Amino acid sequence: MGFEPVRNVPSRTPHGQVSIDELTDTQSADLTVWWLGNAGFAMNWAGTVIFIDPIIELQGDDTAMSEIGLPLRGPLPLRASDVTRADIVLLTHDDGDHTGPLTTPGLIAGTEAIFVGTDRTRRKLLEHRLPEERFRLAEYAREIEFGDLAITPTPARHQEADAHTVRGECCGFILERDEVTVWHPDDTDLLEEHLEVTGIDVLLLPIAPHVLGTEGAARLANSTGARYIIPCHYGTYVSDVYWCTGDPEAVAAQIEDAETRVHMLAIGEKLVVPLPS
Repeated sequence: MGFEPVRNVPSRTPHGQVSIDELTDTQSADLTVWWLGNAGFAMNWAGTVIFIDPIIELQGDDTAMSEIGLPLRGPLPLRASDVTRADIVLLTHDDGDHTGPLTTPGLIAGTEAIFVGTDRTRRKLLEHRLPEERFRLAEYAREIEFGDLAITPTPARHQEADAHTVRGECCGFILERDEVTVWHPDDTDLLEEHLEVTGIDVLLLPIAPHVLGTEGAARLANSTGARYIIPCHYGTYVSDVYWCTGDPEAVAAQIEDAETRVHMLAIGEKLVVPLPS
């Protein structure tokens, strides 16, 4: 099966490939953020390797079919089977497009990473044979420390009206180190608590209509004042299913100073944020 042309999303630069050497470089002095597709990201934060919601494996031998059974719009930027070092894996919730059915066990077996998620996500991770000692529980507003890196889970509400989750079963993450702050708010409605968050440098912004959507995503970007905004949760799979869609250009049109703040990355493309010396 070959890759199908992109439909219903603005044209982007070609898919890129994440350099394993750059991702795992222990001597890095910057924060480098790669978009992995959907809501997933990889980061090298001054030598610390962090993943958020990675979905980076294939279904069988078909290089155009994702592990969740949807055709990919382009090649995977990275394979979990190629990752030999990760320090932290953050999982916002246990849906298959966030806690991957093949990526997750691959990273459990292939790295010594610590996994962070809610108790519902913990149960899924234990099914994937994660040793209990490699799990940290995410509870809203309770800071988790990893050396110089502080991680604070933030509230999320993900399709509660459809009984998809209940309060506490999903979360966002604020990461802070070296006077730089990154926030991934998760698949969530826009909550009043979100509008109280300020001081964000890098905002990883889900824009699909079942989560923040165009208006909610733009409102959150403006309220946080984030210096760098990376839209996500769109343009990854060949599907018209609602959670696969989203228009980053429509979001950017409602964001203040979008020309300098919004970075519409191609899948596999990186953003480098210099850290204070």
